[in-house]
Amino acid sequence: MIEILKASAGSGKTFNLARAYIRLALSGKDPFSYRHILAVTFTNKATDEMKRRILKELYVLAVTPEKSPYYKDFVPSMFPSAEALQARSDSQLSGILHDYSAFAVSTIDRFFQRALKAFAREIGQFASYQVELDKESLVDESVDRILDELTEADRNLLDWLADSVRDDLQKGQRFDLESRLREIALSLRSGDHDEAVARYGIDEKTVFSRKNLSEVRQCCRRVTESFEEKVRDAAGAVLDVLRDHRVAAEDSNRGFLKALYAYREPDPRAAVKPPTDSFLTKAADSSKWFAKSKDRFRLELEGSLEGPLDAFCALFDLPYKEYRTALLVRDQVYGLGIAGELRRAFTDIQKEKNVISIDDSNTILKDIIDGCDAPFVYEKLGVRYEDFLLDEFQDTSGVQWENFRPLLENSVSGGFGNLVVGDVKQSIYRWRGSDWKLLDSRLQDNFGPGVGSVRVLDGNYRTLPGIVDFNNRFFTFAAGELDRLLGEDPEAGDSISAIYRDVRQKPCIEDTRPGSVDVVFCSDQLDETVASIREVIDAGGTYGDIAVLVRGNAEGSLVAGRLVAEGIPVISDDSL
Repeated sequence: MIEILKASAGSGKTFNLARAYIRLALSGKDPFSYRHILAVTFTNKATDEMKRRILKELYVLAVTPEKSPYYKDFVPSMFPSAEALQARSDSQLSGILHDYSAFAVSTIDRFFQRALKAFAREIGQFASYQVELDKESLVDESVDRILDELTEADRNLLDWLADSVRDDLQKGQRFDLESRLREIALSLRSGDHDEAVARYGIDEKTVFSRKNLSEVRQCCRRVTESFEEKVRDAAGAVLDVLRDHRVAAEDSNRGFLKALYAYREPDPRAAVKPPTDSFLTKAADSSKWFAKSKDRFRLELEGSLEGPLDAFCALFDLPYKEYRTALLVRDQVYGLGIAGELRRAFTDIQKEKNVISIDDSNTILKDIIDGCDAPFVYEKLGVRYEDFLLDEFQDTSGVQWENFRPLLENSVSGGFGNLVVGDVKQSIYRWRGSDWKLLDSRLQDNFGPGVGSVRVLDGNYRTLPGIVDFNNRFFTFAAGELDRLLGEDPEAGDSISAIYRDVRQKPCIEDTRPGSVDVVFCSDQLDETVASIREVIDAGGTYGDIAVLVRGNAEGSLVAGRLVAEGIPVISDDSL
């Protein structure tokens, strides 16, 4: 069975994870129960925190069980007395401390690396291979190797690269083949590329052959050139109507029709940009073509201008989407045309150096165990896990999930306990391919009856009531506003309101102070920051109580510089 725990910030997630681990460790009669539990987190810090919490609470249960916050969870439901709980806790704690390497609380990357090490032979590496964290250095080396080894014999590849450079120059870009290749190589090494190839069953050798890609490129060129010609003609048709009626585009409401000059004689090196929303709004309503003082021009043009103007605006609906799609595809074509060479060079370098890029680990492991049953994986790992605790599940990628699925399926079929913890609202690893929909719906879709209860931790043990109340109201309001601006149905499953449906929390902190939130709109943020800090200090606070959060490093440097100038002590990345 899989229990899903949706835990917002400050809701006691680590407390519940530690309790789940300890319950699993204490529930069986096996003296080595801890060896069959795997707890997975996303960061080393979270791993350390969970290990410390588990060991601390086991120690309390082994020494003075009545003082443990978990005591009532285990007595009398699991153990008839405090003495029985104490004996079992002491046994498990002693086992973990004397067999610490089997205490399986790990980051998800570390677990997959351990699994991959067991398959070193299958992936064609020596067992002593190293994990390369700096993927970009391998990419740079693979690009250098391709350029260094180019000869006249590689006429097909040389012509392809020459066409790429020529196309860039025609678009007004500077000649920089090496940087262009590096950019392409990095995109090909992304998890998104590999996942898309796997998901749609793409045969890269056939689909991405330079012959096929040349045809795609020509098709894209026809689409873009045809659209650009239609835009020129349509803009010219509108301006011709104005000229025939001796009306200047400059006379239009705030001169909005002047924009048509740029469309009639565009920069051949630049992509066509859509008209502004203001242009489209005015073009659709003849009463907005001219100011009231020039209404005579509207009377002159009505009946003649609507058709050409509507035809021009219509080009920026579906035809413009097709145009932008063709531009995007055209930009990818050259990269896909040398994907094979870049991939081979990258693979050769990894084998020569006996290294594997950390970003490739998940995909390689998926290819190995895809379709295999869990016992095969356990046999290679040399250990059998029965119970799984998966933390920060909202940041799990599709590939990582496919690697875990066989293990969880085996656990569920065996009737063991599993806990999945996460918070869709805190999904921050999308740049690494994380898929928040796994937690939101796909996990339940995949396992169906295998998923037990779904609990939402709605308490907040970290924040004062006034701040919790502000967050409850602000994020509910903000989610609704974003849905309104984006034209989404708030009741739809993938709307922002749906994602934030469990945002409301109850304050559980034992503190009589209400807390406060001040929202200030100001012209000088530095002055306001200094004033706010002074206010805290005057109220009896200390500098150590204050944190200043900024948008980026540039803003952080400005704030730090100003605070130092005001005599306020600062600890920042720069000062450290």
